[in-house]
Amino acid sequence: MVRKVILSRKGFDSTTGGKPSPIIDNKFVSLPIPRADSGDFYKSLIFSPTESYLKVMKDLGIKLYSEAHLDPDLQKSILNERPENWRGLFGQSGISQGTLHNRNVGEGDIFLFFGWFKEASKVNGVWKYSNNAPDIHAIYGYLEVDRVLDIQARDSVPTWTKYHPHIKRRREYGEQRNSVYMATETFSTNPNKPGWGSFKYSPQLVLTKEGAKTKSLWELPPCFKREQSNFTHSLKIWNVLQNKCVEMQTNGRGDQEMFISSNPKVVAWAENLISSCSLYE
Repeated sequence: MVRKVILSRKGFDSTTGGKPSPIIDNKFVSLPIPRADSGDFYKSLIFSPTESYLKVMKDLGIKLYSEAHLDPDLQKSILNERPENWRGLFGQSGISQGTLHNRNVGEGDIFLFFGWFKEASKVNGVWKYSNNAPDIHAIYGYLEVDRVLDIQARDSVPTWTKYHPHIKRRREYGEQRNSVYMATETFSTNPNKPGWGSFKYSPQLVLTKEGAKTKSLWELPPCFKREQSNFTHSLKIWNVLQNKCVEMQTNGRGDQEMFISSNPKVVAWAENLISSCSLYE
């Protein structure tokens, strides 16, 4: 089976949440998007032994939301109780799940999750965005697919997965596509890494071109040179630079699953990111 890489947009953005997720203590802290009546409260999501996600969000001026859509779920420490056999999970539904289904995304494929981030630090006990820090798009986590659970088709699911919002609230998705992707126990090309994880900051993970005036102007490595057709978005800018990297910008937000490719060079790039970049739980 040919391995694929998916670039998947997740977390707060300009229309969902309205502010960037913070980079704190050199960690990408992706804020789960709001979801009314989810039963997963920001005040119950653990940021540190003494602070909740709600505390961090209030400090940063995000005060309108109480409940979250905890998906993708990549950080063991975000919830108090985890089953011993817990692994990372990611759910997708509707049109975006149709995109994944139509491209045969499944076992062995790699999701790279990216979002909008800005550095933050604590000033007099309060978290604040750093004034001079840039707004960037960056890859903050990954998941290598072990199994795809088709929730709409009523696949049987492991008991420990039933907390996940795409399973727990399956009725809300009605007849639209609804699936959950379960991570591998260990990463197939580097068994020292788990099959899912949240990254610490590294320049390798930043997608936004250095010095760009907008976070949506990216500079991608040379392996993307002929990858225009594998973006699900229409492209506003596409230039191959003198350093052989690709400068690109999409038109608007488009599909959450914005890029899917089986190019071996892109796959090798993704595998190297996962192997070389540090994680936190």
